[in-house]
Amino acid sequence: MILLAKVGVGVLGTVMVAGAALSSQGFIAVRVHEKKADGTHLRLIVPAALVPATLHFVPKDNLKDAARDIRPYLPIIDAAIPALEDCPDGVLVEVTDPQEHVLIQKSGGSVVIDVDDHGDMVHVSVPLRAAQSSIHQIAEADETM
Repeated sequence: MILLAKVGVGVLGTVMVAGAALSSQGFIAVRVHEKKADGTHLRLIVPAALVPATLHFVPKDNLKDAARDIRPYLPIIDAAIPALEDCPDGVLVEVTDPQEHVLIQKSGGSVVIDVDDHGDMVHVSVPLRAAQSSIHQIAEADETM
């Protein structure tokens, strides 16, 4: 009986540590709502820590062009993300016209993008640290080829 309790505590501890590790970088949230009658309604929340792990499974050849395009901007990205983390929450960009509304803002440690047009409503929230880590991983993709 005591052995079973110890195993249970070990499993519970492992699950809690794994959960803490997965949630340490925050969560990526995506919501898509197509406004048509039979439109897609998608709601997805994923631990941001899964993105770098997932990128290891993407064939390097598929990331080659993105890596080449991103690499020159790494110094700007590396300066901008910590500056965004330090700045107060608020609107970064807002575009409103009769056909659509786009709002990009910083909220907590994330960049939040909301788009509402005649056909769709899209919401994406990405933690800044996870974005920076993933951008670097993509930029380094073709260096190992």
